[in-house]
Amino acid sequence: MRLTTKCLLCATIISLAGCGDDNPVRHEANPFADQPAKIAGVSLDVSNQLAEVALDELDAAGVRWIAVTPFGWQSRFDDPDIRLRTTRVRWGETDAGLTETITRARARGIRTLLKPHIWLTQDVPGQWRGTIGFDTDTEWETWEADYRTFILHYALLAEQQQADMFSIGVELGRATRERPAFWSTLIGEIRQIYSGPLTYGANWDDAVHVGFWDQVDFIGIHAYFPLTHRTDASVDELIRGWRPHVRLIDRLCATWDRPILFTEIGYRSIAGGAVEPWNFDVQAAVDVQEQADAYEAMFRVFWEQDWFAGLFIWEWDADVRPGDDLGDDDDYLPQTKPAQRVMSRWFGAGR
Repeated sequence: MRLTTKCLLCATIISLAGCGDDNPVRHEANPFADQPAKIAGVSLDVSNQLAEVALDELDAAGVRWIAVTPFGWQSRFDDPDIRLRTTRVRWGETDAGLTETITRARARGIRTLLKPHIWLTQDVPGQWRGTIGFDTDTEWETWEADYRTFILHYALLAEQQQADMFSIGVELGRATRERPAFWSTLIGEIRQIYSGPLTYGANWDDAVHVGFWDQVDFIGIHAYFPLTHRTDASVDELIRGWRPHVRLIDRLCATWDRPILFTEIGYRSIAGGAVEPWNFDVQAAVDVQEQADAYEAMFRVFWEQDWFAGLFIWEWDADVRPGDDLGDDDDYLPQTKPAQRVMSRWFGAGR
């Protein structure tokens, strides 16, 4: 039954998205095409020194990749100064913590995406890292110089610690649209330091505006696409909700000749968690099944596609243990919830 359903769903998506044999570039574009497994990843939140049991739990869940995230600190969207902190931050964000996490994960056969991130410390309504931008070239150039220092620091760390992939940025929509020459030059500089594959994590509504996909190896998307207006949508309804987004994603893949990687995707365990998946402020009743259904729909739509490289689920807390009670948790964590079983089944846990 499951195989038949999967084949029918795959045929439906191919019909909708145009990703059948008339688009042969998919296999050639994917640098992981000769590998048997997708990128089965989670964004790993490491507050304290990584415990061995945390690695055991990743392995048991079928996780083969982790994304680790150090931050550059910027006060506001319109402040051009970025502060690089390699100490006096949480252990997992220090250079020493990143190094140990990458090394110990590798020893367990788990690969790492190093994904540096800009954090705005002051909350301004309607503004976020996607709106970082300036009115003068002088301000832009100040920000670009700081960003270059920030990202090249982590590119060097990624090379020295043999991280398996590196992200050149995350959700910097206005900056990537308005300053294309900066990004083109920066990618070249990163390539001179880091020898592995590159990606960039575009916000779900901004990926079509990025102009440098041909300079990186994966089209990275933070895939918080809205799928429904209902608070209790079924798996089938959520699959239908993916249709317009699949068309857009397929066009990106075909236009740029690059595989698709969901550098982030996640759903809160609330009623209506697939209405605005990006919204971490909305108040709603806890609904762990709704979260699980959203993941099930996503995996059915994408996991079998040749042009889909894989994903990183947002997020996995390294301090949560199997016996912990998260029954009233309304956050993105899949751990100890039905969503973890869905994730682990598709990741092939136990195989």
